[in-house]
Amino acid sequence: MTRLARPLMLLGALLIINFALPRLLPGDPVEQLQGGGGQDAPVMLSPEAHAQLLRYYGLDRPLPVQFGHYLLATARGDFGFSIHFNQPVGTLVLHRMGWTLFLAGGSLLLASSLGSLLGLLVAWRVRSRWSTVVGLIALLGGSLPEFVVGLALLVLFAVSWPVLPTSGALSPFRMCGGGNLAGCVQDAARHAALPGLTLVLAHLPAFLLIARAAVIAETERPYVTVARAKGLTDPRIAVRHVARNAAAPVLAYFGVRVGLLLGGVVVVETLFAYPGIGSLTFVAVESRDYPLLESLFLLYGVTIIAAGLASDLVAARLDSRPRQAVT
Repeated sequence: MTRLARPLMLLGALLIINFALPRLLPGDPVEQLQGGGGQDAPVMLSPEAHAQLLRYYGLDRPLPVQFGHYLLATARGDFGFSIHFNQPVGTLVLHRMGWTLFLAGGSLLLASSLGSLLGLLVAWRVRSRWSTVVGLIALLGGSLPEFVVGLALLVLFAVSWPVLPTSGALSPFRMCGGGNLAGCVQDAARHAALPGLTLVLAHLPAFLLIARAAVIAETERPYVTVARAKGLTDPRIAVRHVARNAAAPVLAYFGVRVGLLLGGVVVVETLFAYPGIGSLTFVAVESRDYPLLESLFLLYGVTIIAAGLASDLVAARLDSRPRQAVT
């Protein structure tokens, strides 16, 4: 199976699961529009009105017909109209996407960079007490889920030391435009600090441990002994040879972590009321907004597949490269 055949098969399976998963949730979008359809709902619809709304949104059609319409619309790039927000799904997702890229992208790059650097340092002094302590802390820290880390930061910075915003992406009534761009960027950075720190602390330990294991494996190879015998300094061996050859498993894990990060973004953005696609997903699930859920799940799935394919290609390129000559 070629490298491109597997992502195409995954994409086909993703489209099927993406269509079926929202419809497996209890209730339907029309019920959620009237507050869940219970006796205490703020708006009670008659059975005729309920059926009319289902017909309006095309939810009364047989599932094969709905699936065919979904495939054709997706192929055209038409992601439908959000039932809950009453606006085009594409516009809604694009508006929220920037905030998530700012938060999650920056957090992942920071976590992977710091984790890899610490992993290199810890592995190079693997028999020291400092290395053991850092490895143990990383192992314990990596077992904490995002919501636990986020709650701890909320308690610390909302109660004990209230110096950072604990919700939102910008301060109320903040006008961004003209000469206010620098102030808006600073304000956005302050609001992203706590959710970003939560993601960094939750994902950094895994990168540290992966990099540590890869570097330890490389330090046991003969070329390191040869390099030391030739008089090369440890920093030069670590940076020019060991770090490069240990990069493949870290990059492969980076692709895996993109998918895991998306799941964490839903929790973290909801916890900090951050207006990205994570909190949008939470609202879409609550409201059973089928078009919005289908688009968001498709976005998550395609991102994971693309990241996995890219990391596989990069890792294969690094693996196929001959070992660095010791000079």
